[in-house]
Order: sequence, then C-alpha cells, then structure tokens
Amino acid sequence: MEIDLYQLYFSFLRLILSLWWIWLPILTFIIFRNVWLAWRQLLYRSKFTLTVLEIRIPREIKRGPKAMEHIFSTVWTLRNAPGNFREKWLDGEVTQWFSFEIVSFGGDIHFYLWCPTRHANVIKANFYNQYPDVEIEEIEDYTGKIPKTTNELYKKGYNLWGAELSLGRPDPYPIRTYIEFESIEENENIDPIGGLLEVLNKIEPEEIVMVQILARPQDSRVFDAKLKKEIQVLKEKTKGVARGPMGEEYEIFSRTPGETEMFKRIEEKAFKPPFDAMVRYVYLSPKSIYNVNFAKRGVRGSFRQYDAPNMNFFIANPKTWTQAWIWDRPHLFPKRILEGRKQRMLKNYINRYMPQESGAAKLVEFHIWSSSFTQKFSIMNTEELATIFHMPTEAVTTQPLMKRVESRRMGPPAGLPIFQEKQGLPSIMGE
Repeated sequence: MEIDLYQLYFSFLRLILSLWWIWLPILTFIIFRNVWLAWRQLLYRSKFTLTVLEIRIPREIKRGPKAMEHIFSTVWTLRNAPGNFREKWLDGEVTQWFSFEIVSFGGDIHFYLWCPTRHANVIKANFYNQYPDVEIEEIEDYTGKIPKTTNELYKKGYNLWGAELSLGRPDPYPIRTYIEFESIEENENIDPIGGLLEVLNKIEPEEIVMVQILARPQDSRVFDAKLKKEIQVLKEKTKGVARGPMGEEYEIFSRTPGETEMFKRIEEKAFKPPFDAMVRYVYLSPKSIYNVNFAKRGVRGSFRQYDAPNMNFFIANPKTWTQAWIWDRPHLFPKRILEGRKQRMLKNYINRYMPQESGAAKLVEFHIWSSSFTQKFSIMNTEELATIFHMPTEAVTTQPLMKRVESRRMGPPAGLPIFQEKQGLPSIMGE
C-alpha cells in the first residue's frame, strides 16, 4: 500500500490548524512577553544618566596594567541585574555597561571613560587610588561634535571606516595578557598598549581615529558554564582507552605539554571577574587623504600582538564592518548595505551601543540594510581588559610619541602629543 505523502502532509496541517485554540494563545503569550520585556528594557535604558570622564596622563606612571586590573575589578562589583519579578518585567532593568576609549584627533591622543553618572565618583576614587597623579575631569561628550549621520559627514568632505573586534575562538580561551609582556629586566618591559598609541600618533591633522572598548559585567556563573563545556570538549579530544593486564578497559588522558598549558590557562581565566566585551573603532578622514589600507589594517593590526598561539586572538566581524561587495552575501544591493553599515557604525559609536541580550530587543532595532543580529561580543576577564586598556607606563611615556601632564594640579603643558594645544580639533568637529 503506497503512502500518499501529499495527503499525509495536508492531513497533518489540518490537524494543526484545528488545534489553533491550544497553540495560538501560547504563541501569542510568548510574543507578547518578549515584546513587553524589550519595551520595558528600552524605557529603562532611556533613563540612564551618563557621564564622560577624561583621564589625563601624568608625567610619570610607575604602576603597570595591574593597577588598571584592580579598577576593572571594582567596575565589576558595580554590576546591577534584575533580582526579582518587578525589576525584570516591570522596571525592565538591564545590566549597565561602560566604555573605555582612546581617541586620536590628528595625533592628539585622549583617554576617556563613559559610565553611569551614579558610579562616576566611585570610579574616579579608584583611579586616584591606583594612579595618584592622574587628572580626571567630567567633560562634555566629544561625540556631540561629530556629525550624526553619514550625509552630514559627506557634506563636510569626510568618509569613514568602522569595524568591531571580538575573540576568534570560544570565550574560555584567553588572549596574550600583559603578564606575558613583562620581563625580569625592567628596561626590557614592553607596554602592550604602545603599539596602538604608535598607530594613533601617526595620523594626519585632519584625521580622527576613535577606539572604544565596551565592557558589561557578566554573571560569573554564565562564564563558568561555558568553561565547563569547553573543558569537557577538550577532555574528549585527549581521551583514550587502555587495556589492563586482565583485558579490562579504562580511560586515559594523554596530553602534550602544549595541551596541558592550554588547560591551565583556560582554568586561570575563570578565576577573575568576567565581562561581556567588544572593541569598536571608527576612522574619519577627509576624502582627499582617506587611506583605506590604514583604516582596515591600522588599528586592527595593533591588536594582533595579543594573539596567543593555540589560545585566542581578535578578529573583525565581517558582517558589521563598513565593507560590502557584490560577491559577499546576500549578493544583492551592496551599496545600500554599505551605507546602512556606515550609518549604524557611526550611530553605535556615538551611542556606545552594546549588543542587546534578548532577541526581541534586537528585533526592535533591526534594519533591512544593517541587521542588529550580526553583532557579537566575547567574554573577557579583568586581566585581558587591563591589557588592552590601561594608563601608558614609562616604557611608552618616555618615548617621543607620548608626552605627559607635568602633574595632576598643573595641567597639561602646551605643544604635547597627548592633550596638546597645537592645531586644535579637526575642522569636522566645528573647531
């Protein structure tokens, strides 16, 4: 007896439709719940009161990235999260995030920190505790002087490139951290942030490069779960079977020295507070001197020094960077996709946008030419974050590319590459 597949399919479809009174209310409730949560979270985020702090570098900094790691640990303790039904479903509370930024206005390098206003005093106190001679000032947000749309940017004769970096391997694998850059001989120490500052120092007076490291304190239990899963995968790869003298079988784990070191490094990463993190950078330049090679490889290349063999590394997200070709998926409307990506990149930088945790929230922000579902963040701990963002040490401040503030009270001397008073800001910022 032959089975009519079409008849079977339509019979099954009729059965499903006849049971609409069961699945339709459930589906409606699920959609309503997710949309409600996204709406409440949007309202909660709109009430954020935020502050931009400018961190001015003293003439001498004796402390290394370890001091910045202590600051990141303090930032992690400021984590908020919904703890009950009201906070989650009525208040729409979401974990607030922070943005640590290094910006070069034509080679004039500045350090900024964007944070919730209610935490500003705590963060300043911790900076002064770890770096007693820094100068920290609440300032007007510098992004307010940047064109808000690509059309405004083009009218000023500028073009932009932007990209977002995340970890290339699963989160439990660590990058190369500042500890591996240190040497027993003090004069041989390498400051890992020096490579980025070298790049930012070499741009033309009318160019701007803006780098932001977004960090959102993460629940340790989330990372622990990922860690256990990855370790189990690694154990399965190194597991073997041996036979005893009586023919019995038992499991053995045969690991190379490299694999043993890998297990050790992964477990060490879990001992420090985790953050959801991503790196975003934007390059603005007059069209006459726009250097696409620098835009694509300059800042991105400076992050290659954190690559750790057999561990982790930074990669650019090709689904969000400001490049689109006809041979890239979806192979349609590359110019519209490119323009959509540029506009979203500019908007995301100005708003310090962090990828949302819920699918419904991402759906609200969806745009046909630039999907909100393609962004990625990685879990990094305080040691990794302190490696890519910290106050430059003497290994950098004693070099020509870095000049310093004489003291916290005296302010920056004129004519210095950092916080200097030379040509002013690029004309695109209205000065």
